[in-house]
Amino acid sequence: MSKTKQRNRPAQRYGRVHRKTSWYSDLPLLPLVVGGLLLVGAVSMVVYANLNKTASAASGPIDGIPCNTSEQLAVHYHAHLAIVVDGNEAQVPANTGINTDQQCLYWLHTHDSTGLIHIEAPAASASRKFKLGEFFDVWGKRLDKTHVGDTTLTGGQKLVMYVDGKRYTGDPRQIVLASHTQVVLEVTPPEIAPPTFTFPANT
Repeated sequence: MSKTKQRNRPAQRYGRVHRKTSWYSDLPLLPLVVGGLLLVGAVSMVVYANLNKTASAASGPIDGIPCNTSEQLAVHYHAHLAIVVDGNEAQVPANTGINTDQQCLYWLHTHDSTGLIHIEAPAASASRKFKLGEFFDVWGKRLDKTHVGDTTLTGGQKLVMYVDGKRYTGDPRQIVLASHTQVVLEVTPPEIAPPTFTFPANT
């Protein structure tokens, strides 16, 4: 056997015994898995805390109107809001003013999408005149002469208002919601005859 072959045989044996491995095979697997789980858990806790913070903030008092966990029926009456944009009546969402996460409801709220506003307050608020602007604040939408909810009036549009079938030219936020008050907010053109609403029996 030549001297060259003799020198190569130990290297060949060493190569068979010590195979080259990938760089990640030497990393400790258990600490990586545990660390990953801890990271996911921490992120989940932060997200959960932020969601709860948002929900709690959303259930705080608005215009002095709290979000109560039970209905306040000492004062109980109804008004109606119709919003017309480009000749089409838009829906006022159901459960406006009802926080399902915190299981509470404001004194001004809706149960369905008919535009029927429920005013339900404690006896101490019997003399209070609730206003349309307060309902929009509870709804979380803007209301002024150039904004109606999500609609921003352009230069060629105008807000036409009716209260109980009569034209109203004042501040829309100051419209008082008395028993069976019917409010119509029209973003024109076109201007159409204000829709009327028939209140359900015993309301």
